[in-house]
Amino acid sequence: MPTDERVATRQPPIPVIDLGACARGETPACTALGEALEQHGFFYLRHHGVPVEVLQGVFAAARTFFALPPAAKEAVRWQSAATNRGYGGLTSQALDTTRLWDLKEIFQAGPEHPDAPPNRWPPELPALRAAVLAFYDAARAAGDRLLAAMARALGLPAAYFAPHFARPLSTVRLLHYPPLAGAPPPGQLRAGAHTDFGALTLLFNDAAGGLEIQLADGTWLPVPPRPEAAIVNTGDLLERWTNGRFRSSPHRVAVPSGPAAARARYSVVLFHSPSADTVVAPLPTCQSATRPPRYPPVRAGDHLLARLKATHRAAY
Repeated sequence: MPTDERVATRQPPIPVIDLGACARGETPACTALGEALEQHGFFYLRHHGVPVEVLQGVFAAARTFFALPPAAKEAVRWQSAATNRGYGGLTSQALDTTRLWDLKEIFQAGPEHPDAPPNRWPPELPALRAAVLAFYDAARAAGDRLLAAMARALGLPAAYFAPHFARPLSTVRLLHYPPLAGAPPPGQLRAGAHTDFGALTLLFNDAAGGLEIQLADGTWLPVPPRPEAAIVNTGDLLERWTNGRFRSSPHRVAVPSGPAAARARYSVVLFHSPSADTVVAPLPTCQSATRPPRYPPVRAGDHLLARLKATHRAAY
């Protein structure tokens, strides 16, 4: 992963994509979507379809959960990469495995069906389950619509990816970045530089900001939140599927300075990932004589498990 610390100041803005136009199969919108993923691997998504009341409910539930006493949060502690459910504290994960632990708390949950690992809901906060599952349903629907638009951008039938997401390994992550009492050690960030593990990510931020993406030239570009839009990025599996055509861009959450350091930051994320037994290999439409396959086939469940094990503290 590049380590250049330069911050871009005069770069083209992150593209804004209209999901409604993409879902209708409008050629200009699908073309713009493909270009955004090829050039940046990130874009703002308008008309994503996640209701305002669902977002308000899940952010309120996140703030209430992270305000619980430490013992209540530890009672639903994240236990293993295989289950990937529950709470992780400030020393639970280093997304950049060469750096110190991230300055964040997490709560992870997923869909509830017989084949899924059980979620770990705190009994003193019954509203958390309803809020998280409502967000999961709405964000997954947005993700599925995006996958259809991405298929069109790749010259594939709109329903191409749907069978591979019949039993997705998708999860919701609630994140809390606590206020900083002082400057952290050199190199420690709120979230270290990393690429996401799955197919695509839908991120909803509060107004605190701090997200930065790494461009192809190694510079870091701030991605300020937009109230009306989600932030979407490609994950590793979609980069492999597209033979590197869609970028899985490194990104991080920087440490704020000045008054901003005294404010907490919250975000809510859907990591949309294929079914465990899906074999991800470069698509024929993304190969040519001058672009041979760059990645060997990988089983989605194996890839995700390896990345989770690599970034989580062993005690978790």
